Order: sequence, then C-alpha cells, then structure tokens
Amino acid sequence: MSLQTLDRAMAVLRLLAEDPAGLRLIDAQRALGLSKPTAHRLLGSLLAHGLVEQNEETRKYFVGPALTALARARVDANADLGALCSPSVFRLAEESGDTVFVVRRVQLDTVCIARESGSYPIRAITVEVGTRRPLGVGAGGIAILGALAPDEAQRIIHSLARRLSAQPLTGVQQIQRSCGLAHRAGYSLSDEHVTKGVRGVAVSLRNALDEPVAAIGICAISERIRPNRIPHLVDMLRREGKLIESLLAQYRRGE
Repeated sequence: MSLQTLDRAMAVLRLLAEDPAGLRLIDAQRALGLSKPTAHRLLGSLLAHGLVEQNEETRKYFVGPALTALARARVDANADLGALCSPSVFRLAEESGDTVFVVRRVQLDTVCIARESGSYPIRAITVEVGTRRPLGVGAGGIAILGALAPDEAQRIIHSLARRLSAQPLTGVQQIQRSCGLAHRAGYSLSDEHVTKGVRGVAVSLRNALDEPVAAIGICAISERIRPNRIPHLVDMLRREGKLIESLLAQYRRGE
C-alpha cells in the first residue's frame, strides 16, 4: 500500500467517523476529490477488511466492526489472556475429562489461544492452538456473537456471509439461530456444526469494559455432551469464566 493510498483510507475513515448517518459513494468521492473508480476501489478494500460496512438498501457506508475490534485490542494489550486462562483450562479438563479450549476474538475471527485434553479416552480434537475461524464457526465464536448486541451480531454475520458460505457443516442461517439461542441462554451450543459427531458448549469472557473478547468452552464426542449434562458443563464454564474476568479487571485497574 502506497502512502497516498493509506492517507486516502484514513481520510475516508475519518469522514465516516464524523458522520454516523453514513456516506454514499458519491459523498466520499466529492469530499476527497477522487474519481469514482478510485473511490469505489478504496471503499471496496476497506469493506473487505471489515473497516467499513455497507447497508445493502441505502448503499451507504459506515464504520465497520473491525475498527471496534482494534480499539478493544488496545484495552486488553497488557493482559496475556492465554496465561490467565491456563489454570482454568487445566482445571476444567481434569474435572470434565473432555477437551477444553479458549478462543479470542481478533477482528472478525476467533483464534484458539489455549487447549487441553481431559482423561476420557475418546478425544474430540477439532481445534489446535493457533486455529483461526470466522466468528460464529464453533461454540466459542457463537458464544462471543451471542454476547453482543443483536444488531451488532447481525452486522458481523452479514459481513462474513461470503466466508461462512464455504463452511461445510454450517451457514449464515444456522449461525443466526445459534447466536439467538446463545443470546437468550447465556451460553452457546455447537451441535456437529464443525465436525460430525462432535458437540461443544462455551461461554463468553468479557474484558474490564464489559465487552465479549473471548470464550472458554468444552468439546467432546456427541454422546458425551447430552442434553442432561449440558447444565453441569455450563456451570463449570461460568465458574471459571468469572474467575478469568476478575483477573482481566485487575489488569484494567493496574493491580
């Protein structure tokens, strides 16, 4: 990216930040003195990275969810979330006997930052440390989306629609339903939406600003996560989740 392109991109973002009603293509074109093809390419690139979003009906552009995620990352910069979660991950793996994982939100994706297997002989290894997925794919991503305001979650799902269509066992409608259930229940369930024969449950983790930035979950073969066991697993996850959130709050206060 040239300096000129970067300067233009920053100018577009500043315009959008100053006008919550949104801008049309021609508005950005005129304000910046650009040709229509140049303005269209610039907004298209920002749209692809989630830095702007577009209303399909009005065709207006707005500040995108990726900018919020970048600001959120600054709040948590001093907290090594993986290290904070490690004791909880080990406790849950030992207590449940199943695979425990933590995923962190990175813009419009989740990245696995911790994972530990329990003692049950048949293990469900559907995620490794470093695995990156679109938000909403897997119990962790659903838990994060479900903890957001519904309109924000829908904007993110819409932004990811093209990527989600490539997922073999899930899709936009399934993720919307799962997200709605997670929002109401306070936990998520991924029922064979990533790997056949594997279920996962997760709860979101909030930072000191009360924003869902990560999720901790348990996954296992489907017969291990039957409906009558889910409440017990959720109770364990919530217990450890509260502990992790208290540690994140300490970082915010500088303790």
